[in-house]
Amino acid sequence: MRTELFVNGERYHVYNRGTAKCPIFLDDEDKYKFLWNLHKFQCSKLGKPIIAVSSYCLMTNHFHLSLLQMADGGVSAYVNHVCMSYSLYFNKKYKRTGCLFAGRFKTKHINNDAYFLHLTRYIHRNPIDIVRGHSLESYPWSSYPTYLGLTESPIVTDKLAINILEDKHQYKKFMNAWDPTEDLIISDYTIDDSD
Repeated sequence: MRTELFVNGERYHVYNRGTAKCPIFLDDEDKYKFLWNLHKFQCSKLGKPIIAVSSYCLMTNHFHLSLLQMADGGVSAYVNHVCMSYSLYFNKKYKRTGCLFAGRFKTKHINNDAYFLHLTRYIHRNPIDIVRGHSLESYPWSSYPTYLGLTESPIVTDKLAINILEDKHQYKKFMNAWDPTEDLIISDYTIDDSD
């Protein structure tokens, strides 16, 4: 049983990785399936939103989400549905058994707008080593292209980061103004690669 208390109207950084840091996405079809789940489970069975997705990024062996809880139990229900459905798909496709993810998902409360903005930048910069020689906006498995207005996504339903910075051009400037010391500032709130 989870000990965190998720509060309606509050935002959370949610992340998890594959068991023993193993890949959880082996091809594009896997990533599309996970993205489909991110969209599909945002509402209850009655069609009422339980969460809103602020930002996301899929990496080879982990994922990051920034979520706004909109209904009681929304974060837990959403992430559990997304991950359970994906695990069943993955295990069936690759004829495997057992846990895909390294235990329960991890979460950190986003307690102010400054942290929220820095976290979206952290999430969107996650694939920096993967896109070598290309721009981050060309990485199709994050919400960054949506933030820049390059793609439409039914997944991103919380536009607070763009609203804070007024528009997509300001957000791009914010992304480009990144400084390595900022990762140290939010290090208590991000995924620990040493786990």
